[in-house]
Amino acid sequence: MTPGTPPYGRTGPHPVALSPRAEREAQQGLSLCLTWLDMPLRESLRDFDRRLFASAESSRNHLEQQACFESRTIVERDGPAFRNRFAACLSERFRHLGESAEHKPSLAGQLTTGLSLVDPEEQEIEDALASMAARGEARSASSLFELGYRLAVLAGTPPLEGEALPAGPRALAAALSAAVKPMPLTTAHRLLLFHAVDARVLAQSESFYGALNEHYRTRGILPGFRVYPNVRVASTPATERRSKPGEPAATTATTHDASAAPTATAEGHIGVLESLRNLLTTRVQTGRGAGFAPGRLASDDELQTALFALQGHVSDVTDAAQREIRSAQALRDELLTQLNRSRPAGSPLAELSQEQGDTVELTALLFQNLGQQVATASPARAVLGGLQWPMLRAAVNDRGFFDQPEHPARQLLDTVSEAAHHWLDPTEGEPDAALVDRLERLVVEASHAQVIDPAWRADIEQQIAMLARKAHVAERRQIEAMEGRDRLERARQRATEIMGERMTGDAPPRGVLRILLERTWADVLALHILRGGENGEAFLHCLGVTDQLLGRRPIADVQKLRVEVERGLEHLGMHPAEALQVAGGLFEPSGREATDADLTPTDVAVRLKQRPRLGEGTAHGEPVPAVEPTPMDGAARRVYDGFATLRFGTWFEFTQPDGSQTRRKLAWFSPATGRCLFVNQRGGRADDIDLTRLARLVATNEAREWREQRVSLIDRAWQAIARNLRRDSDDTRRKAGHA
Repeated sequence: MTPGTPPYGRTGPHPVALSPRAEREAQQGLSLCLTWLDMPLRESLRDFDRRLFASAESSRNHLEQQACFESRTIVERDGPAFRNRFAACLSERFRHLGESAEHKPSLAGQLTTGLSLVDPEEQEIEDALASMAARGEARSASSLFELGYRLAVLAGTPPLEGEALPAGPRALAAALSAAVKPMPLTTAHRLLLFHAVDARVLAQSESFYGALNEHYRTRGILPGFRVYPNVRVASTPATERRSKPGEPAATTATTHDASAAPTATAEGHIGVLESLRNLLTTRVQTGRGAGFAPGRLASDDELQTALFALQGHVSDVTDAAQREIRSAQALRDELLTQLNRSRPAGSPLAELSQEQGDTVELTALLFQNLGQQVATASPARAVLGGLQWPMLRAAVNDRGFFDQPEHPARQLLDTVSEAAHHWLDPTEGEPDAALVDRLERLVVEASHAQVIDPAWRADIEQQIAMLARKAHVAERRQIEAMEGRDRLERARQRATEIMGERMTGDAPPRGVLRILLERTWADVLALHILRGGENGEAFLHCLGVTDQLLGRRPIADVQKLRVEVERGLEHLGMHPAEALQVAGGLFEPSGREATDADLTPTDVAVRLKQRPRLGEGTAHGEPVPAVEPTPMDGAARRVYDGFATLRFGTWFEFTQPDGSQTRRKLAWFSPATGRCLFVNQRGGRADDIDLTRLARLVATNEAREWREQRVSLIDRAWQAIARNLRRDSDDTRRKAGHA
C-alpha cells in the first residue's frame, strides 16, 4: 500500500462498484428488510390513526379536533406514498453500501460563515428522531454489531455502524424523516406518528436484525462470528436525576416526551380509576355492602399519616414470609385501626370516604392480580407484599398512579413485576441472589421514603440488563454445543453410510474385523469428516486403509497397514499401548512368538464393544438422546411443512399436564436431523424434542407460537380486574332477577 492510500482500498465519497456476489447479497438483504417492514409500517399508520382519534375525543377545543381529523385524512390518503418513500430511502442506502459520506463542515467553519437561528419545532423533531435511533441502537446493540461486520465484508470497508449501517436504527429514523416530510402534518402530529413508528417498528426490530444476521450467516458471510459486546444503557430521566441530585424532577423530561405524555395517557389506559370505581359502585348497588359508616370521614392528612406509619412497619418485619399480599378487607381494617389508634375515648371513629375506600380496594385487587402471576414459592411474593403499603400511599396521594403509565410509582411496580415474572420463577431455576437482595433492599428503602425515587427503578433495570447478558451468553453456549452435536451426528451418519456401501459384497467381513469396521473405524471416518470434510486428504487416506482392510485393494505392506490402524485408533483417544494391543489382536503376529500380553481376537472384540462410540455423552457427561421421528398425521404434516419459514428465536407456549403454561424459546434447530434446542428466559436448556414432535404438539393445540405482548403487566392487571368486576356484576344481576 502506497503512502497516503486509505485502507481497504477506499478513496473517499466516490461510489465504488461492488462485486457481483456482494451486490446480489445486498439486494437480498434489502428485499428481506422491505418485506419485514411492510406490515409494521401499516400497523404504525393504524396506530397513529387511533392515537389521533383518541386525542380528538379528549380535546375540548374544536380547532384541535378539526386538526386531528384533517391529519387522519392526510394519512389515509398518503399512506401508500409514505411507505413507498420509506422503502425508496432504504433502497438508496443499500445501493450506496459502504460509501463514505461527505464530510460535514466543522463548527469553526460554520462560525466563519455566520450564525442562524434554529427553528424550535425542527429542533424538536430532530431530537425525537435522534432519541428513537439511540433507543433502537441500545435495544439491538449485539445484533447491530454483528450486522455491521457482515455488511462490511460485502462492501470491503471497516465495520459499519451508525449512519453507515443501511438498515440500522439511524437509517430507519432518516427514512422516517424523509417519508413524513412531504405530508402536511403539524409538529405535534408528526411527533405522534414518530411515537407510533417507534412502538411498532424500532421497538420490535431486534427479531429483524437477528433474522438478517442469520440470513447472511447461512450464506457463508462470517458464519462463525460471535460477539458479546457490553450492553449500552440508554439515558433515562431516572439516571439523569441520579446524576443531578439537585435538579428538580420536573426538569428531567425532554420537550417531546412532555408533549407526548397527555396523548399517551389518553390513549394508553382504560380510564382506570373512574371506570373501575363505577364497576365497584355497580357491585355495591347489586348486593355488596359498602362497608362505610356515615360517621366522621378521615382527612387526607390523617390518611397520609396513617399510611406512612403502616409503611414504616414493613421494614420491621424481618421474616419475608410474613409480608403476604393483603386483601382489600385486611388493608382497610389495618388502616382504620391505625387511624383510630390515638383517638380519645368516646369520640366518633374515623371512616374512609367512598373514593378513599375505592382506592384501597383497587390497589388490593391490583396486587392480588400481580401475585397470581407469580409462583407461590417465588421470593417476589414477599417483595410485592412489602411494596403494598408504599404503593397504596402513592395511589392515595396522586390518582395519576392509576391513569398515567409514566407515573414513577407505577413504573417501579411494573419493573418489579416484570423482574419477578421473568427472573425469580423457581420453576425455571434458582432465583438470582443479587436480584433478590436488591429487591429486598428496595422494600426497606420504600418503607422509609416519603416519595418514590426513580433511581430505584434504574438500579433494578441495570440488574436485569446484567441478567439478560448472562442469559444471552448461556444461550449462545447451548447453541454452539448443539451445533457441534448436530455436525457430529451428521458425520457419523455419513460414515455409517460409507462403511455400509463398502461392506456390501459377496464376502462381507466377519468376526473382530466386522466389529472394528462397523464401530471403531466408522468413528475414525466420522472424525476425519468433521475435521476436513469428505474431500480432505486425511479422510481419503483413511478410506484407502478401509479398502485394504476389506480386501478391496491389495495390501503392499502389512506392517504399514497395522501402523495406520494404530494411528487411527489413537486419533479416537485410545491409549497407544491399548491401540498396539488391539492392532496386534487384529493382525497375525509376524516374526515373533505370541506372548501373554497379546490379545486374542475375542479379547479385541470385547474391548471394542465396551468402548463408547464417538460423541456418546456430552462435555458435561450427559447422554445425547437419539432423534426418533414422531408419527405425523395430515394436520401435523402441514404444520411441519410450515416450519420451512420458522426462524431462530421464536417463542412457543406449551401446555403442561396440570394445565399450566410454560414459554420456551426455539433458540436453534437443524433441518437436516430435526433436532431442536429450546431454552427458557434465563438461557437454560429445556426438554429435548425434535421438529416432528413439535409439529404434533402444535397440531393438537398442546403448543402454539407465542408473540410477546407489548402491554405492561400493570395494564394487563387492570384489564383483568375490569373483566372480573363486570362478570361479578352481571352474575349478581342475574341472581337478583331470578330471585
